[in-house]
Amino acid sequence: MPNVAFLKYGEKLGLRPGSFPLEKLDWPLGEPEGLAGKSLRDLGPEDHLIMLPQDLVHFRPGFGIKAKVSILVMEPGVIHGKHMRKLRWSHRLFYKVLTCNEDLLSRIPNGAFFPAGDTWAGNWKTADRTKTKMCSLIASNKRSQEGHKLRHDMVEWIQTQGLDVDVMGRGYKPFEEKIDGLAPYRFSIVIENVRERNYFTEKLIDALLCSTVPIYWGCPNIRDFFDTNAMIICETAEEVRVAVQNMSAEHYEQVRPALDASLETALYYAKFKRRAAEAVLAG
Repeated sequence: MPNVAFLKYGEKLGLRPGSFPLEKLDWPLGEPEGLAGKSLRDLGPEDHLIMLPQDLVHFRPGFGIKAKVSILVMEPGVIHGKHMRKLRWSHRLFYKVLTCNEDLLSRIPNGAFFPAGDTWAGNWKTADRTKTKMCSLIASNKRSQEGHKLRHDMVEWIQTQGLDVDVMGRGYKPFEEKIDGLAPYRFSIVIENVRERNYFTEKLIDALLCSTVPIYWGCPNIRDFFDTNAMIICETAEEVRVAVQNMSAEHYEQVRPALDASLETALYYAKFKRRAAEAVLAG
């Protein structure tokens, strides 16, 4: 079976990709034996390397390795638009371009539809998910995108109204593990950074893994991927406010069966590196 390697976030291949150590790569489908002392040049033409976008990668004449190289564009157009524009011609460098962006897929011959997903709650299985609190909102201090601004607007409204919502995250109440802001809560206000078709992230996945009902603002076609009976879909700030005001323990118990049933789907999308590896092997 071909080997599939994943270049970790923040790592760069450098001027001579062939010399990059295999020990520094992730192996989503299993690590091959005997990696010590080997580098990318030792992979064969049947093997694969998956990488995330980097500014200079579009201008390479090639990678100088026998393995097939694919690129995974996970971010929405407002973040990775520059890479999407360059990939209209630099796609030739890659075996496959994995993306959920429909416009990019329509412009290149080697695109493969790939919704990102992911999880930042790796220890969710061992967490105590007993529901003792009503609602959380996790927010960073970022303010550049529409979703960032909406989160901060919700925080201000929650604090002004004195609602039963714990605001957590950088800039507010820090926590050691993300599950601390999800596992004890019946509901969580889950706001993606942007609203874009097919784009959903660990923000949604982590709530579902923790058996927490997402009050969800984000992917407009999320119904294509999940049973929305397991969440409360909101398209406006006002709908988020109404959902928060209508929270109750009884409402949570009504949603719980759909929430439990959504776990398998959430697990599937959480394993994004494995899915990416399977996508490049799919032919």
